[in-house]
Amino acid sequence: MTGGQFLWTLIGFLAYIIILLFLFFYQPFLDLFTLVINGIQFDNIVFWVTVVTAIAGFCAFHWQAYLNHIVRQPNIERMVLTSLRGSVFTVIVLSGGATLQAVMLFAVHLLRNGYAMDRAFGDRLVAIVVLVIVTAVFCLIFWLLRVIRRHQQA
Repeated sequence: MTGGQFLWTLIGFLAYIIILLFLFFYQPFLDLFTLVINGIQFDNIVFWVTVVTAIAGFCAFHWQAYLNHIVRQPNIERMVLTSLRGSVFTVIVLSGGATLQAVMLFAVHLLRNGYAMDRAFGDRLVAIVVLVIVTAVFCLIFWLLRVIRRHQQA
């Protein structure tokens, strides 16, 4: 990635965060959101933002892979490997978001009045540990796919 691409990626990412923060605190949007999508609560907002980000990233990654490996330089093997790598990265984003959501729910549980080390405490702690392990496994798979790609290019 060149310096200019990195700069525009960073600017786009910051604009995305600013828009999400604005929408989160803008009451008419919250009212519209809860009216259109019944049953959604803002207790799990971290996971929903992660899902939207993962879907957008998945689509963008696969579109770029299609343009690079089918349109410009036809190579089906590289397309499949790139597509698999993008899918694994999407899973990493989703499991990382789920882990962050679990940590947030765990912190809320700890801050409640009448907090006790009960079954809910243990369940939330185990969920965090399992999600961290799942994320680490998919990070290892992503790393292996990068090594295969480098080996394939050499």
